[in-house]
Amino acid sequence: MESLEVRLKQAAATKPAEHIRNVCLVAHVDHGKTSFADSLVSANAVISSRMAGKLRYMDSREDEQTRGITMKSSGISLLCEPLLINLIDSPGHVDFSGEVTSALILSDIALLLVDVIEGICSQTEALIRQVIRNGQVMILVINKIDRLRVELKMSSSEAYQHMARLIEGVNSCISQVLGGIVVEDDTWGNIEEAEAKLHFDPAKGNVIFSSALHSYAFGCEDFATLAAEKMKVEKATILPAMFGDFWIDSTGSIRDSAAAKNKATMFERIVLEPLWKVHDLGLVENDLTKLSEAAKKLGFTLKSRRANEAFDELMRSWLPLPNAAFRAVARAPNVRSTFAAQHRLDHLTGHRLDHPLRPFVVECNPEAMTVVFVVKLLQTEDKSLTSRRAICRILSGTLQKGDTLHVLQQYGSGEVTSTTINRISILRGRDSIPTDKVTSGMVCAIDAEILLQNTTLCSKPDYPSLKIGSQTGEALVRVSVSTQQLDDMDDLREKLKLLALLDTSLKVMELENGELAMVTAGEVHLQKCIKDLNDLGLVDLDVSEPIVPFMETVIEDSTLSGPQITEQETECRIREALHIKLRVAPLGDAVIEFLDKNAILLSAIRRGEADQAEIDEFHKKLTSICTESLPTLKGTWWYRKPKELIETMIERIWAFGPERARANILFNNVQSYDRDLVWKKTEFGTRRYDQTLVGGFEIFCNSGPLCNEIMHGIAVIVEEWMVDEEDGAIGGQMMSAMKATCSAAAKKCALRLVAAMYKCTVTTASQALGKVHAVLSQRKSKVLSEDINEATNLFEVVSLMPVVESFSFCDQLRKFTSGMASAQLQFSHWQVIDEDPYWTPTTLEEVEEFGLKGDSPNHARGYMDAVRRRKGLPTEDLIVESAEKQRNLKKNK
Repeated sequence: MESLEVRLKQAAATKPAEHIRNVCLVAHVDHGKTSFADSLVSANAVISSRMAGKLRYMDSREDEQTRGITMKSSGISLLCEPLLINLIDSPGHVDFSGEVTSALILSDIALLLVDVIEGICSQTEALIRQVIRNGQVMILVINKIDRLRVELKMSSSEAYQHMARLIEGVNSCISQVLGGIVVEDDTWGNIEEAEAKLHFDPAKGNVIFSSALHSYAFGCEDFATLAAEKMKVEKATILPAMFGDFWIDSTGSIRDSAAAKNKATMFERIVLEPLWKVHDLGLVENDLTKLSEAAKKLGFTLKSRRANEAFDELMRSWLPLPNAAFRAVARAPNVRSTFAAQHRLDHLTGHRLDHPLRPFVVECNPEAMTVVFVVKLLQTEDKSLTSRRAICRILSGTLQKGDTLHVLQQYGSGEVTSTTINRISILRGRDSIPTDKVTSGMVCAIDAEILLQNTTLCSKPDYPSLKIGSQTGEALVRVSVSTQQLDDMDDLREKLKLLALLDTSLKVMELENGELAMVTAGEVHLQKCIKDLNDLGLVDLDVSEPIVPFMETVIEDSTLSGPQITEQETECRIREALHIKLRVAPLGDAVIEFLDKNAILLSAIRRGEADQAEIDEFHKKLTSICTESLPTLKGTWWYRKPKELIETMIERIWAFGPERARANILFNNVQSYDRDLVWKKTEFGTRRYDQTLVGGFEIFCNSGPLCNEIMHGIAVIVEEWMVDEEDGAIGGQMMSAMKATCSAAAKKCALRLVAAMYKCTVTTASQALGKVHAVLSQRKSKVLSEDINEATNLFEVVSLMPVVESFSFCDQLRKFTSGMASAQLQFSHWQVIDEDPYWTPTTLEEVEEFGLKGDSPNHARGYMDAVRRRKGLPTEDLIVESAEKQRNLKKNK
């Protein structure tokens, strides 16, 4: 018989698309993905079945094994004749959401694991939303069901009701996600039909019950087969009633209304009662003799000499986890039929119905033109940039070693380059198997000199690239990195460049002062990146304290009167050569949200690469939103402005904000100046120094008046602009004059800081609940909800916490609660800090309440001063706080 390696090579080269499945495991952190993957890997004898659930084979990094969490996506190809299954294991921690996106791009089927006790968590909801948007098929895996009996001592009736509520909760979450998507995208059509396809029902075969630790799993049909033989009825008759309000009467007939008649349901009688008996013998009573007798009745002979090991042996033989998982995967769409769904195809082609590569992707024909999508770069053995390795998916055609493929570009951008495939590898977790040929539908690794993430390789150059928007976690935590030896700085720069290619969630930049900075998704991600640098040979590193960015904005002030709003107009004159008159106003939440959502399109408009149809659609929607929302901003210049004026202002937009601060707009309200529109070219052209004025606006957006952080959600409305074009000296002064005028105008408005916020979910025992609230209060968190999980009797406290306050939070929480509480931090949104940084007591009432110096803490002022000190900007700190305070020179002995 041929070895597994030889059979894998043959399958990768010749398997038809109908027999290939690309599957990824997704779940909240610690819900059992990697243990579940161990059992699937053991089906191909890569690891021993006795080590499944304990070895964590797919976690190849040392820190992954130490922490017990997955930090990077990894893949393995498994043979389950006649199927070839490409399995991708993904991280569950929120800091590594970019790795999850890569896993989902590679796959068509998502196995969603949910801890039966913890239930739906924050990451579970986010993953459901992402899978539905991608148009992939979901299979629900209810994991750790052994805990219901062993830890919570639930009866079969209680366990059934608990699992039924869990499935109902997941379906409710799907309905909520679908409702939001249908509002945004009307191509989804009837929401009821979409729900019917996506909802989970054990009778449909898209729900698996498992315990990855003990390596067993089953679906309703496993027990339906046994019950059908005993009841002497067809399996198709009994299967729809296996999980539901059905019971069996004394004659063997299936009846409904089990709950109303106080009868045990079929799932309790047929599935849970025998299952619980085995759990009691093996894990509760540890009775090896009775367990062996029960195994003989089921047709198995146990060899283990310990009850817990014998239990695992029995469950692996009776209800093997790979069988249930592979059966569910086999029923799911293959790599060809998956793209028959329009939403799945739209996600790959950027919603362009006329994309020329669509027919090739749908056909997935091994004889057609070769199309390869590069998803994720991997580190090669020589740890250099000269040869790159990447995980990719063969969308069409057949890829062979030595092929020369073209690196496709977006529509009308850049020249097409070519690269040669030096090596093709079949994924095997920590290892790989070199091969010469892979067919369409496969997921594999390739080596080539030119490889970039999210690019398309094609055997013909005359096609645009596929366009998949990468969803990575918000990069918020920045540190400066340097070496202790100056000679190693060039090496550090090269290693950071390599790290940024391998990790999409990491951003690397060189600051104006020459420092190298890393921007990461969170504290755990930062620790991983530093560990990666150490593994690359850079041990003696100096890493600064984490820096969290803020933004600055102006808000509406409803206390302002009409004349006060008029006075916000700001002028600048430089001799007779320059006159600028402008005002600053807020854009409002609706407009800011719309601009943030279309950030990629704004960048394309700025570069002149945007498609005109997309620009027209964006223009139309922006006009609609602005005419509805801006006139309602009380206490601003926009308040009660007529619709015609707003439409004219949108038409005459001068520029959008720069790359780092896109959600800002420069309006041309100069009546005597008609210029080219941002929406399309006109016959007007631009005046001299036009772009100099825009440059001053961009400098202002990148450096706000509070603490030189970027501006967000502001409108600069230029009402007069006169310049003496014959004065040669004015050109150099205009940019700084524009920036200073914008800053002065912003200071006349209500300036506020905008802080990044984490959604903090704390799980704690009731004894430590008070201490949890004390720690959250210290971190300036706002508690949103506090609920108890009836299954675990643990409290779940959900709060909003400023990211700047989150460092070492988890360590402090564990210390204060003696390990009885754990926290999950996930980026939520940017939130305006509703405190005036410059506020001081003015009225008698304020002085009486807060004191002459305003002794109550002003958090916004504290954040602003901290940023100003870090940047070397002046603050109002006093060297001597209380000069009149008596000083005691006596030393206590």
